[in-house]
Amino acid sequence: MIKKGLLLIVCCIPIITACNDTETVNQLESEKETLTQDLTENKMEIDRLNEKISELEKQLETNEQERELFSQLSNLSRDFVKAHTTGDKETLQSLLSEELMLEERDNKLFVKNNDNVDWMLYSADDHKLDDWVIQGFHYDSENNTYTVYIREFLKDTNGEPVSPQHS
Repeated sequence: MIKKGLLLIVCCIPIITACNDTETVNQLESEKETLTQDLTENKMEIDRLNEKISELEKQLETNEQERELFSQLSNLSRDFVKAHTTGDKETLQSLLSEELMLEERDNKLFVKNNDNVDWMLYSADDHKLDDWVIQGFHYDSENNTYTVYIREFLKDTNGEPVSPQHS
C-alpha cells in the first residue's frame, strides 16, 4: 500500500508541475501581448511627439525670422505707406514685387497682378495721412514671404478722420 501511495505521489507531481507550467506559460504570453501592445502605443506616441517637435521647431524658426527682420519690415512699411499716400510712383515700383505692375490712370495709381486683378494704391484727393501702425505680420517660411498688416489713419482738409475705404 505504501508503494502504491508512493507511486501515486510520484505520478501526480509531474502532472501538477505540468499544470503549473501551462498556467505560467499562459500568464507569460498574456504579459507579452500586453507589453507588445504598450510598445506599439508608445511608438505611436513617440511619432506623434516627434511630429509636434518638428512643427514647433518650424514655428520657432519663423518667430526668430520675424523678430530678426522686424526693423527692416518696419522701415519698408513706412516707405510703402509714405509712397502710396503721396503717389511716389518710383518708390512704389521699387517696393513692389516683380509679379506686380504699377499703372497710372486718371491721376490714380493701380497695382495689377498676373491674374489681371488690380487695386488702387493712390488717388489724388484731399485726404492726407495722419498716422499709421503695423497691426501684425506673418512670415511664410514655405514661400519665404512676409505679409504685413498696416492700418492707416487719414484726415480730410478739415482735419476730420476719414476712412481709407472712402479715399
